[in-house]
Amino acid sequence: MRLGLRLPTGLALAAALMFAAPVAEAQVTATVVTKSGDRHTGTNLGYRLDERQVAVRTSQSQEPRIPVDQVAYVEFGGSPDPSNLNLSGSQEAVVLRDGSVIRGQIIELGHVDRGDQKTPYLVIVRTEGGEERRLNGNQVGRVYFAGGAPSSSAGTSGNNNSSTAGGNSRGINVAGNRAWTATGLSVRRGEPLTINASGQVKIGGNDGQAFGPGGASETNPGNPIPSAQTGALIGRIGNGAPFVIGTSNRIQAPAAGQLFLGVNDSYFNDNFGNFDVEVGRVARNQ
Repeated sequence: MRLGLRLPTGLALAAALMFAAPVAEAQVTATVVTKSGDRHTGTNLGYRLDERQVAVRTSQSQEPRIPVDQVAYVEFGGSPDPSNLNLSGSQEAVVLRDGSVIRGQIIELGHVDRGDQKTPYLVIVRTEGGEERRLNGNQVGRVYFAGGAPSSSAGTSGNNNSSTAGGNSRGINVAGNRAWTATGLSVRRGEPLTINASGQVKIGGNDGQAFGPGGASETNPGNPIPSAQTGALIGRIGNGAPFVIGTSNRIQAPAAGQLFLGVNDSYFNDNFGNFDVEVGRVARNQ
């Protein structure tokens, strides 16, 4: 079964001409995040509305095919979600890297020729107004499927003294070779969270040293937090200032928005490994 885009010859030619300049950089890496919190990162990600599954090549020999009703969103990178996303129920949307949101039905994701990752990568969405939009992959930050919207517990209004049920936790894999990993967890300003991390990240390629979430003993003025240990687990809310987490921490969210986790480093392409992080909501009376 092929998940590639089956465009008529004229559309394929138009797409090829439209995106001729960036063809050499057309290979796209994306992460499929399921509603259960599993993450599958790889290339050659494909989806078709009529086939109802998302496929992603995670290695030479593995290409998971995930039923779309189990998928929360596909992450391509870029800025955090805008505060006005506000999806609910069966709504779907594309969040662009410039922060704008296109709401509608997700039709296809994939390279024009699935067998050739040098061909342009397109995200196709039918807007709520019935227009079919074809977006170059480098424009797209996230694609949300039905039921995959950020947690409504973030709350845009309501009582700030309300409690969040204890024991509500989420496991997140934080890759060492990415600046920031979206958790999909939206929080309120001042909401208490517990964060516990394990695993190792190797900084600086094969000859580098591996460190746990507490990081190395050294610091670097070019890191997101210059005074914190290089390689330490850090976090931020939305586009806010980063803060240190380390191996174990209990924090109060400094702002409302989505929690992002990352590695305190200035260069990521030669990093290996990951941190396994458990984020738990804490009841206000604890």
